[in-house]
Amino acid sequence: MLKRLLAKASPILGNRADWLGLCLLCRQPCDTQPLLCSWCRHALQQPCLRCRLCAAPLPEHIKAAEQVCGRCQRRPPPWERLQVIGDYQLPYSLLIPRLKYSGQILLAPLLARLLVDHLDTDDPPEAIIPVPLHWWRQWWRGFNQAEEIGLALGAITGIPCDTRLLRRIRATPRQTSLSAGQRRRNLRGAFQIRPHSYRHVALLDDVVTTGATAGQLSRLLHKSGIEKVEVWALCRTQRHIK
Repeated sequence: MLKRLLAKASPILGNRADWLGLCLLCRQPCDTQPLLCSWCRHALQQPCLRCRLCAAPLPEHIKAAEQVCGRCQRRPPPWERLQVIGDYQLPYSLLIPRLKYSGQILLAPLLARLLVDHLDTDDPPEAIIPVPLHWWRQWWRGFNQAEEIGLALGAITGIPCDTRLLRRIRATPRQTSLSAGQRRRNLRGAFQIRPHSYRHVALLDDVVTTGATAGQLSRLLHKSGIEKVEVWALCRTQRHIK
């Protein structure tokens, strides 16, 4: 079913005029915002009981009240909760790079809508905080994908998206090919935080791999006085978060 869905997806998702009134994926008439029909929303869901802290899939016999995996019980991450759509696999392993590297901006509200379908917001954060890019990388790319998703999330949920709280003050090599330890060392001293009065925020990224970026920023947010840091991401890879 997903293969058929992807086969219909156009390579020109970045052109808004071509998609007016049509679902962004299957191109059938659609009157919702963002433009995603109910069939595609249902097809792209990954219903699964997941660990509250690392979002790893849990066995079905685990009770919701005990929703923490053994690994996180032994070594909890520096945030209070991680929420994702699901694992980094098709179609997300195709859609997210199209947003990041091909400039298909219309995918940001689409992916934000899918993330909202998977979020538990019974205790909503005061603000959504996108992971910042260094100004040079953002200038080169033309946008920050986390910021675009965060603004769309804010429009859908009514939770403000604060794009100014965090700033990346040091350009760092790309994290893609680095190990968990190298990623942590790569990020030391890379971020700065502005004065604020928040107590509960959601840190937003596109994909969580080892958790190095989310961990570094979570510690910085806690140090600044924030009591509860959630991490929201579109997907997690199947590598262990450390």
